Amino acid sequence: MGQNFFITGTDTGIGKTFITCALIELMKSRRKIVGGMKPVAAGESIYEGVSVNADVFEINRFSNTTLNSHDINTYSFKEAIAPHIASKINNKPISLKKIKEHYDSIKKNTDYLFVEGAGGYYVPLSEDIMTSDLISSLNIPIILVVGIRLGCLNHTILTIEAIHKNKQNLFGWIANIIDPDMDNQEDNIRYLKEKISEPCIGVIPYIKKKNPVEAVHHINWPGI
Repeated sequence: MGQNFFITGTDTGIGKTFITCALIELMKSRRKIVGGMKPVAAGESIYEGVSVNADVFEINRFSNTTLNSHDINTYSFKEAIAPHIASKINNKPISLKKIKEHYDSIKKNTDYLFVEGAGGYYVPLSEDIMTSDLISSLNIPIILVVGIRLGCLNHTILTIEAIHKNKQNLFGWIANIIDPDMDNQEDNIRYLKEKISEPCIGVIPYIKKKNPVEAVHHINWPGI
């Protein structure tokens, strides 16, 4: 039976895909079959002649499965806007049941599967479904990516309170430094380590070219 995790973040633009790819790379280095999945994605570009979301393309590129971009991405919208709005504009309702069926079929063939959400923990996927509901549907532990920048303390504490309130399993969190000029970075990370009962499984320094391979060395996965 494989191990599966949901990657969510304190906000959008804080490096969830970067961290997801780093986690995939870490497990590949342990000679595991590792896949990534991004069930809902908004915003497409042309990669290798195909219109696909950039995050989906990167996740598929790092995975060592035989899946393609369409396999790992249940819902894709061309518009780079909030998923629930994109869904409504395109008359394409998002179904948690469909995502769960898709997820179940993928996880059978992997040792590790990392499922990346869109935006933050409470991003709406429809008028009455949020990312937190998707996590409940999949019933898998969460890895929280904390974007270390001004405002991260408030965003992180609020997100973790919401996870606890919903009685979901927070496996651990990763501090990803996205603002190299932020003052007192270490003090902020130290504060979060003191306040969060779940383990910090990585502190990723600012990596300008966002190469996931470089980030692997800064992940402290339990047992590795």
